Amino acid sequence: MYLINGQPHTECDLDSALQQLHVELPQHLQTPLETATLLAAAEAFATHLQQHASGLPLDAGQRQALIDFCQPAALQAKLDRELGLQPDSLRRIDYRQSRFERWSPLGLVVHITPANAPLLAFCAVIESLLSGNVNWLRPSSSDGGLTARLLQALLACDPSGQLKGYVAVLPASTGQIGQLCRHANGVAAWGGETALHAIRQHVPPGCRWIDWGHRISFAYLTPDAVCPAVLDAIVDEVCRLDQQACSSPQWLLMDSDDAAVLSEIGAQLATAFERRAGRWPALTPTLEEASQITTCTAMAQLAQSFSGKTGRVWSAPGWRVIWSHDRQLEPSALFRSLLLKPLPRELLSATLLPWRNVLQSCALLCPEAQITELTQTLIAAGVTRIAPLDAIHDGYDGEPHDGVYALQRLSRRVSVSLTPNSLARHATLDRQPSPPALAGVPIMDKTAFIDRPPHPQAQLYFRSGGSSGTPALSGFSYHDFQRQMQAAADGLLAAGLEPARDRVMNLFFSGGLYGGFSSFAKVLEQLQARHWPMGAPADDDYREIAQMIEQQQISVLIGMPATLHRLFLNEQQTLRRYGGIEKVFLGGEHLSQPTRELLHSCGVSLIRSAIYGSVDAGPIGHACHATPDGVFHLMSEIQHLQIVDFAQDTPVSDGEPGRLLVTTRARQGQSVQRYDIGDSGRWLPGPCACGLTSPRFELLQRHGKLLRIGTDFISLATLAQHLQAPFQLVLDHGPDGLERMRLRCPLEPAEAHRRLQNYSTLITLVQTGLLTLDVEHCAVEQFARNRHSGKTPRLIDTRR
Repeated sequence: MYLINGQPHTECDLDSALQQLHVELPQHLQTPLETATLLAAAEAFATHLQQHASGLPLDAGQRQALIDFCQPAALQAKLDRELGLQPDSLRRIDYRQSRFERWSPLGLVVHITPANAPLLAFCAVIESLLSGNVNWLRPSSSDGGLTARLLQALLACDPSGQLKGYVAVLPASTGQIGQLCRHANGVAAWGGETALHAIRQHVPPGCRWIDWGHRISFAYLTPDAVCPAVLDAIVDEVCRLDQQACSSPQWLLMDSDDAAVLSEIGAQLATAFERRAGRWPALTPTLEEASQITTCTAMAQLAQSFSGKTGRVWSAPGWRVIWSHDRQLEPSALFRSLLLKPLPRELLSATLLPWRNVLQSCALLCPEAQITELTQTLIAAGVTRIAPLDAIHDGYDGEPHDGVYALQRLSRRVSVSLTPNSLARHATLDRQPSPPALAGVPIMDKTAFIDRPPHPQAQLYFRSGGSSGTPALSGFSYHDFQRQMQAAADGLLAAGLEPARDRVMNLFFSGGLYGGFSSFAKVLEQLQARHWPMGAPADDDYREIAQMIEQQQISVLIGMPATLHRLFLNEQQTLRRYGGIEKVFLGGEHLSQPTRELLHSCGVSLIRSAIYGSVDAGPIGHACHATPDGVFHLMSEIQHLQIVDFAQDTPVSDGEPGRLLVTTRARQGQSVQRYDIGDSGRWLPGPCACGLTSPRFELLQRHGKLLRIGTDFISLATLAQHLQAPFQLVLDHGPDGLERMRLRCPLEPAEAHRRLQNYSTLITLVQTGLLTLDVEHCAVEQFARNRHSGKTPRLIDTRR
């Protein structure tokens, strides 16, 4: 059965099928296949199989094998392990150099699959789709349309319809293989040496040859590890698949040259076969295969009888143990034919030398104290995989196969080199990603975020709000954190940090589950910048920091505005004398004009709010050299941003202000979808002069219940709880440039201060010199009013 564009065809010929596919091929090669599309389809297909109503000719074991294989987490783990994180990102291999690399699809891959593994063809296509390839499959003659039906069911689980252009099943004859492979960029084939040699003759010049030939696996046993349970386990793995898998043991090699020891082991193995063989349904060999078994057994017996060779054959209908006391290795006749050989560990490398190209798995059976030594010896001898005996047929997500990563064989590594001044602030040369599917997803507020706990995959936790009572925590997997910090590193590069020459001091706060310090430490590690992780002081003493800046010739400072303001205010004499601080990068906030003038007077030439983000959602935007303060490029590789009306869930027009709703892409630790982070902003249309194509937005002010003041969040609701009186806040900067909170209320200033003493977040900001708090006795009727609506706002924020 043919499968073309997701549709089966029983009445079709190869010429017409290839003609149609060739016409569409350039378009599919030009259009990147989204990994998320494949993972979503695979997950839906697995769910379809779990319902036991698929109508596919699968037994229970095959169905479960496909369900396990198609789990998105397993496929993503395989992709991450074999090609790395974000393998399709054309990014700098070193932020200090203008050289970019990524993994790209080979293009068109033709698969020629064998008859002895009915699910292999389907799994091979899934693997190749993970690498982004277009796949034409020639199934075995005994496939009976199974693979076409499986792939058709998979494609039906893809609502986007994109996958159907990347998969075709073409049951060509042996004589048509050359025609099938004519335009291939890779040919993947399975089989024995003769079959692979015949197929390779049809591979066009320059096409990658991806061969998966027969392999030999074995068990290696030391005498001190012998016991009935071990011998039973060896027999089980010989019988389980009748040695038809490459991972099935064909040999039992003993770490001994003592004939008496091997004779005893052989006798015990025969007893184990008698106990265990009947537990496993036997595969009936063909006449040719049965003849091969008889020949091998008879030749061993003849050698022992007439040539005086030491050894013995133990056999019964359905199994045999063949002991020859020499080191002449040969493939087993299979079908439960186990070859027993003496091979002391010091002779492993020399004896296995002729077999290095075909060795695969080894079940190592020895005391724990010997595992390390024997593992190294076996690997040096050519073994590519060592596994527990009872798991020799199993694998783990992303495990190498036959000594290679399969996805790397199905991919090509591409590079782009630019002159040092070309796109110097671009960390990647990537296209903008497609928006996620968010139709029908409700807006998530802070309460909903707190009520939705981190996922089990979360490994790293940061404090999220919690201005009173127990703080809420935001959870990230290390994969999330790595990806988000890489995006932040890209953003800091775009904002003007130069990893090759800058000397950076990190002055963010640390401890107390706050993420700023450790996050920027990771960012600077990604950038491979020279880094002094100083941290902000717990008091108002900045003398040691200023001295270290001068001693270590620091040229860049990163931190919160209030910290940097206090540093330059307190230590301006030292810093003005030093004059070596060129750049100051802020954590997403603005400095007052007096503070800017102070920094400039100390020699600072570049002051920029480099990164804008949220503890809950992570980094969201970054600055660039062409944007004014408060304008950010969206980190679109990790975040999707919507700006909606303040009163209803509808998008705003370009230039109109609205609420910022953040959806974090591919986050494992916690779900963040359409999260109202409490900030307002507006889109800025048109391209940016810096050349980056990511969308730009201008950050305006808070619209929710939390205000960022100083370096922390202040809750209006908590403020009201403590005051127990009407109030109005006016936020601005004092004459010294420090953030100031002017509190208007009908209470006497002393009483207002007394009531606020238990609001620890606010008092800490005041005591550390990061915020000035002025209380103004004021009747409610004297509060400022909006001149248009006449309403009395609780908050007036004039900080810019």
